Amino acid sequence: MLEVENLSFSYKNKKVLCNLNFSIRKGKFAAVIGPNGSGKTTLLNLLTGFMQPQEGKIYFDSRPINEYSINQLARKMAVVSQDVNFRFPFTCLEVVMMGRTPFKERMKVFGKKDLEIVYRCMEETNTLQYADAFITEVSGGERQRIVLAKALAQTPEVLFLDEAFSSMDICYCIKSLNMLRKLVTEQGMTVVSIMHDLNMADTFSDTVIALDEGRLIGWGRREEVMNPEFLNRLFKVKIEKVGSRGLVIVPQL
Repeated sequence: MLEVENLSFSYKNKKVLCNLNFSIRKGKFAAVIGPNGSGKTTLLNLLTGFMQPQEGKIYFDSRPINEYSINQLARKMAVVSQDVNFRFPFTCLEVVMMGRTPFKERMKVFGKKDLEIVYRCMEETNTLQYADAFITEVSGGERQRIVLAKALAQTPEVLFLDEAFSSMDICYCIKSLNMLRKLVTEQGMTVVSIMHDLNMADTFSDTVIALDEGRLIGWGRREEVMNPEFLNRLFKVKIEKVGSRGLVIVPQL
């Protein structure tokens, strides 16, 4: 579904990504891991078409991503960023309804099908009780769940997440990841998520992409990449494996 060939990108004279080559298959949960400044958010911006590669190619369904129009990409991809700011007091229902905009015909109102999708997505993210509340008045974690509902309302083939659970408490973080895991398994959605929580990455992902200083240093099945020896080198901390899925970071005082 997503193929990256010889991808490089620089900000002015600073190389941020260097000659990346990997692919993500349809219906997989891919976790992107790496230390701060390793190029993870830049990679997502390129994969979503928000920025254009300076070198190399990105293919979506075997077609170069730059050949898709913005509206075509919006019908196939959705993005949830870590920082979500709203200055205008839309209701939460209005925010989630924005996810249906790529499917709305010009000069026409949203239809019954759009409303059904929006309400279903709000139920799945447990945000229906905030429908009439202003997005500017809910907590950070609640806002992230509402924005997640908006992204799901786009009915995307690929969902991109950039630390999308950073403000959620552990309960809703796990509930959200379980819901996405179900969409991946049962409906074939593809999820590409930047994750700093290694336990969550180890628990929910199928594929792991590991970056360090803009270079791809690990890519493959979760069980191949998420091993303590590799993670110790990548993050420079002592990490131990617990069972088939689960990691423990050992503090070194």
